[in-house]
Amino acid sequence: MNRMAESAPTPRWLHNAATMSRYMQRNIKRMLAYSSVAHAGYLLVGMVAGGIDGGSAVLFYLIGYAFMTLGAFAVVIALGRRGQPNENLDDYAGVGFRSPFLGAAMAVFMLSLSGIPPLAGFVGKFYIFSAAVKSGYTGLAIIGVLNSVVSVYYYVGVLVRMYMTEGTVQVTAPSSRPYLFATLLLTVTGTVLLGLFPSSLFEVARQSFLALH
Repeated sequence: MNRMAESAPTPRWLHNAATMSRYMQRNIKRMLAYSSVAHAGYLLVGMVAGGIDGGSAVLFYLIGYAFMTLGAFAVVIALGRRGQPNENLDDYAGVGFRSPFLGAAMAVFMLSLSGIPPLAGFVGKFYIFSAAVKSGYTGLAIIGVLNSVVSVYYYVGVLVRMYMTEGTVQVTAPSSRPYLFATLLLTVTGTVLLGLFPSSLFEVARQSFLALH
């Protein structure tokens, strides 16, 4: 019998897409905040899938998402100034050329949040959707993939503005703020390494999940 649980989350996924469309237009911080709703949906897919694979995938994705989101917010902080937060999409125009490091870091985080390989976000979603398919929730996995595809438009839109338009916002070198610079280095490295070499951490996640049982 077809799993009835597949159909229940569907309105939530559609709501996620509508929410992103309405609120993720102009403000970067708001985009990141509202996109967390969609990423919570991916975690729910893993929970619905259940089992060792689903639980391990959820733990892996939580770690990857922590790197991606912390790093993206670090870029937002780096571009802000006292009395001038520079959180609107227009404020990111040309940043990729005026601050290559911040531009490259934001590109890593946006592409990873989009689920583009070979970064942590892609691998995390792969594990989650694979667990869902293995548990018989193929329809739920397909909805998750479609939701992820829709999100690419918003994340890549940030990169288009950073690299394909000119801007005038002054950018302070991130190296002048050591703790922020270290945070960016750590999160970029984690996001890339989790995508390139996921097996070790996934095994740790698996063992951790088994330990909970």
